Amino acid sequence: MNFARPTSPTSRRRTTLRRTLAHLTAVSALATIASGAACGATDSSSAAPPAKASNTAGRVEGPTPPREVIIAVPSTRYVAEPVSSAGAVTGTISAPSSLQPGAPVSTGRDSAGCGPSIPDESVVRQGSGLGGAVVWLDDIRRGKEIPLERRLELEIDNCRLSPRVQAGVVGSAVNVLAHESFREHLHFLAGGESQARASVLVGQDEQVIPTNLPFSKPGLVIVKDSDHPWPTAYLAVFDHPYFAVTAPNGSFTIDGVPPGHYTMKVWHERTKVVDKPVDVTAGGAARVDVELQAK
Repeated sequence: MNFARPTSPTSRRRTTLRRTLAHLTAVSALATIASGAACGATDSSSAAPPAKASNTAGRVEGPTPPREVIIAVPSTRYVAEPVSSAGAVTGTISAPSSLQPGAPVSTGRDSAGCGPSIPDESVVRQGSGLGGAVVWLDDIRRGKEIPLERRLELEIDNCRLSPRVQAGVVGSAVNVLAHESFREHLHFLAGGESQARASVLVGQDEQVIPTNLPFSKPGLVIVKDSDHPWPTAYLAVFDHPYFAVTAPNGSFTIDGVPPGHYTMKVWHERTKVVDKPVDVTAGGAARVDVELQAK
């Protein structure tokens, strides 16, 4: 999901610098990612606790990881193989009109740079369709090759993280693009895990920080800032390529599916998780429309 921002000389300068930084770090990022940490990104299993980290100012307590496991680590590995007569799963994810954004969140001490409040961007919709929902085939263990392109971008700008919801495969990396004039201490937290998968400290400078640590294994990773309450984003991590994030109108398509019977799951941050059985026929397109209910 992409959110429109007003164009200004400052934003144009940020865009130019963003492109320049991305170009300059493209080669070095690959080498850094291979080593497992990048320019301020740390692995919580090997790093000191956030409250004692030497690169933070004062005492910082990281956010608590969620307890609920939405995307579990499968008991058997995914096997890529040729798929003949592949089918597809397509449909629309919707929600009742009562599901609306929450109240704006005060920016407090950062109001000079961010305005007095930040709107809730958890609900994006067109008509009854609901954007930002993650749809996946939960029990598929064989199928098409996993894509070679495995790089995502998460941008911090105007006191927001965007895109708010993304999905990728194990082994991917995310480039954290920072534009803010103040510090952000981002933590990548997966449900059911005791520590953050990664922590990224940015602030007071234009930065591009790559890290692959959030994509070490399947899971739903929430990105939170320990210094401010409003930045939020989600990374859905899978070990297979059969997933999608809905468009603002709620539409989605999962293609290249081997014929068979599957369980389709749907998650949205403001609703209950839904399971739906789906039968995919050779060369066919199974239509599955789901109306989600608020938590």
